[in-house]
Amino acid sequence: YEGQRDMLYNQTYNLDQVAFASEGIKDAQQTMTAMKAANKELKGMMKTVRIEDIDSMQDEMMDLMDVSNEIQETLGRSYNVPDDIDEEELMGELDALEADMDFESNSVPSYLQPDKETDLDSELNLPAAPSGHAAIPANRQQEDELGLPTVPHASIRT
Repeated sequence: YEGQRDMLYNQTYNLDQVAFASEGIKDAQQTMTAMKAANKELKGMMKTVRIEDIDSMQDEMMDLMDVSNEIQETLGRSYNVPDDIDEEELMGELDALEADMDFESNSVPSYLQPDKETDLDSELNLPAAPSGHAAIPANRQQEDELGLPTVPHASIRT
């Protein structure tokens, strides 16, 4: 039984190998057919393209890029800027600007500074600001330090 089983395994293996080889040849034939079609199409396209045309177009593109760079350089020129700019002088000016910015950021803006006593209120006929605590109406609850109504104290009944 073992010998027959081994023989069947070998025959199955051989058949699988033949089927695999047959599929490989079919795939190769399809690949060749596709390559032939692509080759024919490329040959047809190559008849319309000449390498001399491509070279001349590349040369024209390089010339146009050179002209474009010259135009950009011309437009990018600065006027009235001396050639002998002192880097240390520029750094000094930059440091001075930074110091001014630090001073301005540390100082209190004018709109946040307290008002100086002026007669502006009297000129505008504005009422004077209230001072002290106003009397709490009888129908209104008292408020705590956060402005919330206070909880009434309950009396303990015994």
